[in-house]
Amino acid sequence: MLRYRFRFAIRILIKDGVYSFLNILGLSLGIAVGIILLLYLQNELSYDAHHLNKDRIYRFTNHLKGQGFDWNSAESARELAPILKDEIPGVMNYVRFIGYTKTVVTINPDNDEAQQFYETQIFETDSSFLTFFTHKVHEGNPGTCFSGQGKVVLTKSVAEKYFGDQPAVGKTLIIGKNVTSSYVMEESVRIVSAVISDLPDNSHLKYDILLSGISKRDWVQQAETSMRKSEAFWNADAFTYLLVSENFDPTSIDEAFKVVFDKYFQPIADKISGTATAYFQPLTKTHFEPELDGRDTTYIYAFSLVGCLLILLACINYMNLSTARSIIRTREIGIRKVLGESKTNLWGTILSESLILSFIAMLLSILACYIVFEHSPFNQWIDKKLSLDFIGNPYLLVGCGLLATLVGLISGIYPALFIPKIPVVAAINDRFGGTKSNNILRKILIVFQFTISVIVILTAVLMSKQIAFLKDADLGFDVDNVILIDVKDESMVKKNKVFKIELLKHPEIVSVATAWGVPGEYADGIVFLAEQDGKMVQQHFATIFGGPEYLETIGYQLLEGRDFRAETNADYDRSYIINEATAKKMGWKESVIGKRIRFYNGKETGRVIGMVKDFNFLSLHNEIEPLLIVPWADEVGTTHIRVNSENLENTIDHVRDVFEKVDYGIPFEYRFLDKEFDKQYHANQVQNQLVSVLSYICIFISLLGLVGLSAFTIGQKAKEISIRKVLGATVSNILLLFSKSYIKLMLIGIIVALPIVHYLISEWLAGFAYQMSLMWYYYVIPGSLVLSIGLMTVIFQTLKPALANPVDGLRNE
Repeated sequence: MLRYRFRFAIRILIKDGVYSFLNILGLSLGIAVGIILLLYLQNELSYDAHHLNKDRIYRFTNHLKGQGFDWNSAESARELAPILKDEIPGVMNYVRFIGYTKTVVTINPDNDEAQQFYETQIFETDSSFLTFFTHKVHEGNPGTCFSGQGKVVLTKSVAEKYFGDQPAVGKTLIIGKNVTSSYVMEESVRIVSAVISDLPDNSHLKYDILLSGISKRDWVQQAETSMRKSEAFWNADAFTYLLVSENFDPTSIDEAFKVVFDKYFQPIADKISGTATAYFQPLTKTHFEPELDGRDTTYIYAFSLVGCLLILLACINYMNLSTARSIIRTREIGIRKVLGESKTNLWGTILSESLILSFIAMLLSILACYIVFEHSPFNQWIDKKLSLDFIGNPYLLVGCGLLATLVGLISGIYPALFIPKIPVVAAINDRFGGTKSNNILRKILIVFQFTISVIVILTAVLMSKQIAFLKDADLGFDVDNVILIDVKDESMVKKNKVFKIELLKHPEIVSVATAWGVPGEYADGIVFLAEQDGKMVQQHFATIFGGPEYLETIGYQLLEGRDFRAETNADYDRSYIINEATAKKMGWKESVIGKRIRFYNGKETGRVIGMVKDFNFLSLHNEIEPLLIVPWADEVGTTHIRVNSENLENTIDHVRDVFEKVDYGIPFEYRFLDKEFDKQYHANQVQNQLVSVLSYICIFISLLGLVGLSAFTIGQKAKEISIRKVLGATVSNILLLFSKSYIKLMLIGIIVALPIVHYLISEWLAGFAYQMSLMWYYYVIPGSLVLSIGLMTVIFQTLKPALANPVDGLRNE
């Protein structure tokens, strides 16, 4: 029976070649989207799931709050982890990570072939690392590779980059001196003790180089008072992971942490009116915590919904075409019923056609996915490494089979229920023209298709306009034509003054300044004491440290006062420049010049010497925060170079020549401030690109259905068209007659879609502090374009019979 049904279904598919092709193409696109969605969700929902102890590992996070500050932090003080192990029942062990910023790594330092690389994924860590995180050890002893100081563990890809096919263990690396905003990590000579497997793509914590041992903070070690020691616990600088017992209850930490708070946090807490709340975050959920730089699950749900709707569109196409084509299969159905075939057998036959078609579509969709993953920039767009690895990912094969089966069942269920119900007499006499309910359902499905298509298309258009608005928005300073060169290694710092002097000799270089803190990347948050109503009150400010010429180089608009002066030491001890938001926060309504500010533990009280116009030093997701620009006499940080836009390539060549002439002894690397600022919207761009791709597929599938239905309708009406032409109907009359019903359906779909789109985009825009204005034509123009494309599709199908000789139509009929 199954063999008979399979052969019969194949004959039907070959006989109705055009409609089979349209159905297969539509289903292939739908299933391809389903496969991509399956891989995307598998990647997102399995973050960090490869670690064997994943269910027993928690990241320690905390909410620190006090007068003038309130923030959630994924980091905690490096001194806290051993205390948590001792004080909280159920905590078995800990591992910490302290990250280096961009650092120079030197390999083969003792010979003439020494090479240097910039690295950004370098962490100090504890010897317990391999008991927490699962890695294959390719070289070295896993039991001792992190024991003691002076060792370094490399991932396999980094080891191959440094040493090729040669063994890495025993080789020497020099990790350059690295300066962070709160700590100086000295240059160190390290011996490679192990090579471990690379991290999977879906890991929230990325590391390439791991240094054995956690450095101690000198100021904490030298602290003599309980107040100073307590301050350490309010200065978070390490990612802390805890391994707990199997029956551990994470909700029990509230009471346990109160003991820790009373012992270690309380002295400073009393002084600053502070509170600290601890959270144990499961390892597999760290990826989904937007407040701690994780991903918002709302986007994943949204993409899943759009993907499912798109698959449903492909199924609807099949339903529409199958029920429409059933009209010409009525004689076949009638004869089979007369010969005694039951409704159940007919039901099975028609459903098997749908399933066979779906599995053929699945094979084509696998081919399409392979092309998308291997020969297109799709993976780059979405920041993933999706691939069709059926051997390494057995769930994929099962998922493809289930997806094809589900699509086949959904697509075929209505035709299978509808076609066997055709009356026998009407079927044999070939007088069955469909039912009113069938026609109404088909129209509803067409409206649904275009509603979904318009929702996805308009959402993609509006998202792209918001992203363009963000990129073109006035940030309050000139972000263009600023070259950035990181200066965070000791060998660079010593020569940076000479570098800056030589740069300024070039006519295309306007100004040069060094700063700690790059707009768009970060601005450190520091607690100060600032004057308010005659008293000094604590207040948290975003902070950028800038040297002489910084305001001019970055292009901030000075509203009051002056810039820092290189010739006076007083500026570097007791001067601050604020933004308008700071003046508003502190209630400084008159002149801000002379207002008092000092670091929370500072001995010298400084004065405000200037105020700049508010500018967006963070992304436009955020309101402008109160900011202090603090004088910076050091050469460490980032060198900002403002250049003229003319002959930009020649200017960059000059910068490179000066860099090499000064002989920093490290690779030359640079970036542009505007490009760095745009990176803040990368996640939004990924969302927009995904929605855009889905929107193209949506409209294409909808048009496929429209092509099939309109072609079938026109074919059924060939005699009517010929008679109308004989009676004097013009081509335009015929085009209007057969197009207006589809125009109505498409218009209804657009009208239904508009309020839904407005709601969805308004919710999405709520995540931005600065939003574009939603103009009426943002909706009308794309909606009109969709209507026009649909109309042209129907007209194209109608035009050929409308122009044909009516005699041919009547003869063929």
